[in-house]
Amino acid sequence: MNLGFLIKESGKEIKLDFGRKVESKKRYLSELLKDKVILDLENSKKLLKKKGDVLVYEVYNLWKFDEFAKKFLENFGLMMDITLLKQGVFSLKEEGEAFCTYGHAHQKNLGEVYQVLKNDCFLLLTHKKTFNSYLIKIKEGYSFFIHPSFIHRLISGKKDSVILNFVPEDAGHDYDVVKNKGFPFHVFYDNKKKLYFKENRKYPEAGLILVEKIEKFDALKLAKKNPKKLRKILRRPKDIYDLTKNYL
Repeated sequence: MNLGFLIKESGKEIKLDFGRKVESKKRYLSELLKDKVILDLENSKKLLKKKGDVLVYEVYNLWKFDEFAKKFLENFGLMMDITLLKQGVFSLKEEGEAFCTYGHAHQKNLGEVYQVLKNDCFLLLTHKKTFNSYLIKIKEGYSFFIHPSFIHRLISGKKDSVILNFVPEDAGHDYDVVKNKGFPFHVFYDNKKKLYFKENRKYPEAGLILVEKIEKFDALKLAKKNPKKLRKILRRPKDIYDLTKNYL
């Protein structure tokens, strides 16, 4: 499936080439800091003061400008987006809280699927009621379905990552669920780039499980071969549960 852009990688950094100027929704350090969806506010403020308003990630709504994605939305009711998540930490040091997306939940009982197109990253899931959380490592070429009972965000790996998502157009996005709170657990890198976690005291005690291995599933291939099946899965939480019950 031609997604209408090229991934150009140089070292740890990635640029997307659409062959023309396209708009994206950019999320900067200042916004994540202002809304307190980051845990380490002190070091984030130091980073902002010293380095300026650092770009953390940007989202391209393919369904707004790509002809294939427009038709896919029209025919199957699924929106396609691309997230370019920058690698880095919210700190002036080499160690600190990992770059991440804002995070959200769905307003309706509908799912979503992420597929990593370039470079490994992590998906953090938090159950809306129990706050039990799961950190899923998603390797390049792998996909993971998100049940609507989970709040979710992407966490950066050791390089910039490119992630494709499919989501029903009527799922709705609830950002207030994490605004001024963040997540029960936040991901950090030490000076050797090893992961560790810090608990967020704004939440009651909950558990965290790290899932480092998942079965390979290609959502992009499914979208190409059987888009109706993909739509059915995303609109039926039971189907998503059946696909992810071995991990959650």
